[in-house]
Amino acid sequence: MNTHFQKMINRMKTKQASRTRLFALSLCGMALAVLGSSQAYAVITICNPTPPISLSFPTVVFEGGADGPTIGQPISSGWGAVMNSPNFLTGDADCLIDRGIILPTYNGAVVPGITYTEDGQIYPIYTTSVPSIGIIMGIKATGVADYKPVMRPPDIIFYPNPRPSRGMGITIHAKLIVIGRLTSGVYPIARQELVNVYANGSVANTATYGSTLMLDASTVIIRASTCQMSSATTQNVRLLPVSKNQFSGVGTSAGADANFSLTTLCGSGVKLYATMTDGSDPGNTGNILKPAEGTTASGVGVQILRDGSPIFFGPDSSMSGNTNQWYIGTASSGGSELFTIPLKARYVQTETGMVAGSVKARATVTFSYQ
Repeated sequence: MNTHFQKMINRMKTKQASRTRLFALSLCGMALAVLGSSQAYAVITICNPTPPISLSFPTVVFEGGADGPTIGQPISSGWGAVMNSPNFLTGDADCLIDRGIILPTYNGAVVPGITYTEDGQIYPIYTTSVPSIGIIMGIKATGVADYKPVMRPPDIIFYPNPRPSRGMGITIHAKLIVIGRLTSGVYPIARQELVNVYANGSVANTATYGSTLMLDASTVIIRASTCQMSSATTQNVRLLPVSKNQFSGVGTSAGADANFSLTTLCGSGVKLYATMTDGSDPGNTGNILKPAEGTTASGVGVQILRDGSPIFFGPDSSMSGNTNQWYIGTASSGGSELFTIPLKARYVQTETGMVAGSVKARATVTFSYQ
């Protein structure tokens, strides 16, 4: 039995024993006055606990872009697993329960920086054996409207009932949540322990009972569509020399643009997006690349153009909705499709005073498969 819970049991037994001694002494005193001898016992209510119960996910199949589901959102609609145990604790009329307590025992780590919110409740997300897939869990007592998210210790009281009820039922549900880019594969989820669920009566003299909730073995199948680069993954784009006298002020360009392109082959149905990142300043969200190492000129930068307009930069991330991410196209549903993205590079004046020299800049492009 869980050490934490054992301590709780011991404390309750001590309190119950104290009440028993006081009760017995009181009755003995009365008996001496009337009969001369007597023997009495404190009664502890007995409930009938449920044996270990299980929560089961059906086989989950995902087909779509590797970055299609939003991080922090379910991989499928609805609650994937629901377990209802209306007779979690039963007994006679004296089986009075007013507290339900959960002690998480699941060995998955809490995913940092991501939570899931539903019906006003904020759920922590735990890792699973499936890459980029986490799990959330909630529990409530029968007749209670709101679920209580399953969190790490301390123990969570999910059934603070001011009026003890006869027995107790519970409902537990769980969802699988996307926590990163999906990778194709068939992933088993092993049978494992999720939480220990305990209940007792604090008003009535009801002992503490517990049961273990297990997650049954299941399978997650991911068929994630992606794209493959057809053009070189590294390109050197050369701008021809230009005189600083050819610029007419901050924001103007001079000389001929340098043309280049990116080509990628995408699987059926992929919605292709891209983000360009400044290789010298990844936090740059403007549209002029910062000078790279080896630059000797000043007052001049480099812009990358798409469809005649400067590209604004964003973080190196494939996450859907990334800053300054742009849409390229959707591959046909009948098969793969080749996308060519024509781009241009040009000089741009950034300061009033310019110093002649060499100019270097770096950029990366991150594709998102939605």
